[in-house]
Amino acid sequence: MPWACVIGSPIEHSLSPLIHRCLWDYAGLNGWTYLKHEVTAESLPQWISSIDDECVGVSITMPCKKAVIPLLDIVDPQAEALNSVNTLIPTGSLKTGFNTDVYGMSRAIELSRSRSGLDSRGRAVIIGSGATAASALAAVVSLGFAEVHVVARAFHNGKVPVDFHRAALNLGVSYHGHDLMQRDELSSCCSLADVVVSTLPSGALDAHVSQLASMPKKASFLDVCYAPRVTPAIAMCQERSIPVAFGVDMLVYQALMQFKLMTGLDADDHAVSAVFDLLGKN
Repeated sequence: MPWACVIGSPIEHSLSPLIHRCLWDYAGLNGWTYLKHEVTAESLPQWISSIDDECVGVSITMPCKKAVIPLLDIVDPQAEALNSVNTLIPTGSLKTGFNTDVYGMSRAIELSRSRSGLDSRGRAVIIGSGATAASALAAVVSLGFAEVHVVARAFHNGKVPVDFHRAALNLGVSYHGHDLMQRDELSSCCSLADVVVSTLPSGALDAHVSQLASMPKKASFLDVCYAPRVTPAIAMCQERSIPVAFGVDMLVYQALMQFKLMTGLDADDHAVSAVFDLLGKN
C-alpha cells in the first residue's frame, strides 16, 4: 500500500503524521500510511536507499534538510538556491527534492495581513540566520517586500553567516545584517517594519520580546515556533493588536503543498479546516 513519512531527529514531536493522515482521510485515500522515523544525517544515506516503490513522498526536517541534497537525482531550483530540501518525491528510480517551507511562510504571512487589510510591503525584518531564515528571505521577497533586514547573533563582531549569505546570493537578493546582541538593534529594525518573521527555535526569542514592542500597528508578525502555539512574542503582539501568523499556520500550509506533491490532489477547504481543528486540540 502507498506510504509516506516524516524523517529527522528528534522526530517524536512532529505533527506531520496528524496533518497528512487527516488530509488523506478527507481525500478518501484509504489504506495509505503516514509514519515518522528517527533519522540522523549520518544514518540518512542508508535510510534513503531503503525507500521502496510504494513510497509516495517523504517530509524532511532537521538535521536532514541539507544532508539529503547529495542523495537526490533532481533538486527543484528554489530548494537548490536555499540549499534546503524538506520534501522528497520518488518517481520511478528518480528522487526529487523540493522546499515547501517558502510557500508555507508566504501563505501564512499573506493571509494574516489580508485579513487585517494590510497591504504595505516596505521593510521586512527576519530574526535568525539559519536554514529557516533563508526560506523566510525567499518568502518575503516573493510577497514583494522591497527591503529586508536580518537580525541574528551570527552578525556579531562584523561576522557574516556563510550559508545564509550564499542563499541570498543564489536568490539574487540583497539584505541588511544586524547583530541581535547589540543593544536595541532589534527594536530599531522593528520600529519601521511592515512584517517581522522570527525563525528562532522555541524560547530563543523570549529574552528579546520587549524589543518587538517598537513594531508599528501596520506591521504583522510570524513566529515559526508551533509549540507552544502562543509564544511570548505572539502574546505581546496580540496584546498590542498586531496581526499575527502562528507557526502552526506555516506548518499546515507547507504540508498542503507536500500533500499535492505526494498525491497530485488539492486539499479542499473542509479538509484544511479539519486539520486546523485537529491541531487546536493537540
